Amino acid sequence: MHTFAKKPLNLMKLLQEYASILSGLLKDQGLLAGETYRLMRFVVQQPVEEGMLLYNVLTKAVAFLSPEEAEKMAENPASVPELVAKWFAVPMDHDDRKLAQEVRAVGKMLEKRPKGITGYTILTTTDCNARCFYCYEKGRRRIPMTEETAGKAAAFIIQNSHGEKVKLRWFGGEPLYNKGVISLICGKLRDAGIEYRSSMVSNGYLFDETVIAEAVDLWNLKKVQITLDGTEEVYNRSKAFIYPEVSAYLRVLGNIHHLLDAGVRVTVRLNIDRHNADNLLVLAEKLTAEFSGQKHFDVYSHSLFETGSQEAAVSHTDTQRKELFDARMRLQEKLREGRITHEGELPYKLKMNRCMADNDASVLILPDGHLGKCEHFTDDHWFGHLDSPNRDEAVLADFKQIREEIDACAECFYYPDCYRLAMCEETVHCYPEEREEKLLETRRILLNYYQKKRNEVSD
Repeated sequence: MHTFAKKPLNLMKLLQEYASILSGLLKDQGLLAGETYRLMRFVVQQPVEEGMLLYNVLTKAVAFLSPEEAEKMAENPASVPELVAKWFAVPMDHDDRKLAQEVRAVGKMLEKRPKGITGYTILTTTDCNARCFYCYEKGRRRIPMTEETAGKAAAFIIQNSHGEKVKLRWFGGEPLYNKGVISLICGKLRDAGIEYRSSMVSNGYLFDETVIAEAVDLWNLKKVQITLDGTEEVYNRSKAFIYPEVSAYLRVLGNIHHLLDAGVRVTVRLNIDRHNADNLLVLAEKLTAEFSGQKHFDVYSHSLFETGSQEAAVSHTDTQRKELFDARMRLQEKLREGRITHEGELPYKLKMNRCMADNDASVLILPDGHLGKCEHFTDDHWFGHLDSPNRDEAVLADFKQIREEIDACAECFYYPDCYRLAMCEETVHCYPEEREEKLLETRRILLNYYQKKRNEVSD
């Protein structure tokens, strides 16, 4: 990693090198006489006061150009030879997508993979104490994990971890609706000397100080994601908990405070759609007033129905989708103003998969003992069972299958990191709003990265 001078630079400087896995593979590109060059389609530009930042999504390299170099680059990228050498600029007829595909393929071959399975998403139950109108699990079987199955799950983890540290993600339904099996599994892992840490997706209602103490001590709970759909009236109506005599909103907010006091990170997800967009702006102000300055607290927004899903394709017109996107951007700006959202870090490694579904080191354990790859498939598409060593390789292959490319792929800056899995409903469509949001997000992260580097120099 290069540092850079406090004064504006006169020569292009790499602030972040290639992803480590590429360092010995991607040699400096030679400048071809008489060739016309352009920026690679995966390069994101971000002007700053001192010059120009460039980030290559494919290689993960970050460059800083002085104003003079930025001006030269705009006229002819080859006039800054380092842009060509470091693969920010390529010949006009270069096949960027083919290079990205080759880099992916080689990266997967060279990737250092865990010896065993290190990621486990465990559904303690498919039942829940809330009745959210938008729940994607509506209509599915409501079954709890038994102690017998929990014991088998613990044995499976012990057998397949191969001595590596494992991450447990508790899911449901509402995972705390059957918290006994969490303690059973964690107790067996601890007794077996397995190093583990856990996270949870929860509605937050069933936490109390006793549960939190056990979660910190035995479950090694580090992070909880809790969804809030609006201020008190909107939230209580949307969640429709089975406890009508209690304000679930107030109870959940109190439990968030208890979790934070215990050192557990809380990420609040704001599900936004047209019905609650304005109310979430009010909620953002309330959360800022109540939690701003909390070290382990952050908030992000999420479209109630993902813009790429089949359901959204039916329910959202182009105009409605644009309105929802604009509403989300206003909400995100409100969260940034309140300093309660986390922008993320600039990637420095190649992205090898989309999620747990196409990751060999991750598995889903269902309440009845079936083994799967995605929490959106709980009633089918299993590849195995805790009672059997057999694996259905065809199912595993299905979850890795990539969708056919669409026209938008040809010009998309995010192509190297985009895995449009055929099994994933969220990748059926790719709308302009999705690409715009990803570009805005990348530029903000790039700016934050740059400012951090500037501060390091100043210090």
